[in-house]
Amino acid sequence: MFQEEYKKAYDEIMPDSGCVDRILAQAATGAGKCNVDFADRKAEKQQKIFRVVRPVAVAVLALCLCCKTVLPVMAQHIPAVYHVIEKYVPGLMDFILPQEVSSTSKGITLQVEAIELADDTAEILLSFRDAEGSNKDLIQGRVDLYDSFYLHNFGENWSAGGASFLEYDANEDKAYFKVQLQSSDAYSKNRVRLGVRQILTQFVREERKIDMSKLLTTPQKKQVSLNGSSGMGECADFPFFSTENGVDDPRPQCNVMDIAEPTESMLTDLVVTGVAYEEGVLRVQSCRGNFTDADRHLRPYLKDAAGNERPNDYSVGWQEEINGERVLFDEHWFLISEEELANYELYGMFYITDGSVKGNWEVTFKVE
Repeated sequence: MFQEEYKKAYDEIMPDSGCVDRILAQAATGAGKCNVDFADRKAEKQQKIFRVVRPVAVAVLALCLCCKTVLPVMAQHIPAVYHVIEKYVPGLMDFILPQEVSSTSKGITLQVEAIELADDTAEILLSFRDAEGSNKDLIQGRVDLYDSFYLHNFGENWSAGGASFLEYDANEDKAYFKVQLQSSDAYSKNRVRLGVRQILTQFVREERKIDMSKLLTTPQKKQVSLNGSSGMGECADFPFFSTENGVDDPRPQCNVMDIAEPTESMLTDLVVTGVAYEEGVLRVQSCRGNFTDADRHLRPYLKDAAGNERPNDYSVGWQEEINGERVLFDEHWFLISEEELANYELYGMFYITDGSVKGNWEVTFKVE
C-alpha cells in the first residue's frame, strides 16, 4: 500500500526532537576537540581538520532540517485520490495512472484516476470536476453517469457492469465514481478507449408525507404491460397482478389504477398520482416523468407513532405516453389490514437526479 510505504519511509527519516540540538552540540565539541588535541601542530593543519568537520556537520544539519520541514509538507499534499482509493477501492492502489488521462467537455473534466484490467474484468476509478477556467459551477456534490459510460473492447459480444458514486471532495472539487465491468473477451491494455456521454449534476432527496385522508376504494382499472416488478411478496398475493402475457406483447400484464389525468408537469416531475385501498392492499401510484434526461423514483413507506417504518411488499412499473413523450409509472403495494393501517401514516422518500449535461468525454490510452 502506498500509504503504508510512505509512512514507513517518513518514520525512518524524521529526526527526533533533539536531533538538531545534538548535531549542533557535536559540531561545536568536535571543533573544540580539534583545537585541544592538535594545539601543538601548525595552524595550517588545524585549519584543514576544522574545515573537514564543519562542512559535515552543516550538511547533516541541513538534511535534518530538510526532513523536518519538507516531509510534513509532502504529507499534506498527498493527492486526495489516495485517500479515496484506500477508503473505497484499496485494490486499485497499485494501479493509479502515473500520468493525467483526462477529457474536457461542456465545462467539465473527466479524469481516469486508476484502472485495473484483469483478463475479462475491468475496475476503474473516475473523477469529474469543473474545468479549469470555467465560469460554471456544475460539480457541487453527488452526480450520476446515468448509464452513459462505455469502455470499448474491440470484438466483444457482450459486456455487463455498473457505476457507483463514491463521494464528492469539496477541496478538490471532484466527484469520484467506481466502475466495474465484465466482458465476453479479455480487455486489451495496448489501446483502452473509454468515455461518458451524459452526467446528471443535481441530486435531491426529500421526505414528504402523503395524504391518505381521501383513499379510493374502487378505483378504475386499466391493463398495462409491465417493464418490471420487484418485492418480497408473491404475485399470487395480489389479485390485480396477472401472470399472463399480452397477445402481441411477451411482457406480463397487470391491472393498474386508471386515475391519473395527464398534465404537462408530469413530464418533468415526480408526483403521486393516486392512493387507494382495496382487497387488503394499499396501492400508491406515482409518475416519474420523462426519463431521457433525469432519474426520479419514489420509495413510499408506512410509519407508526414510534417512528418505525414498514416498506412496501411489492411494486410494478410500466410506460405510458404524454404529449408524445414516454413517461414512467409505478405502483407500490402494501399487504395490510384496515385495522393495521389505522396505526400508520404514509410517507415517501422522493429521489430526483437531474441537471443533465450531455457532452463528449472520451480518452484513449495505454495501460502499462
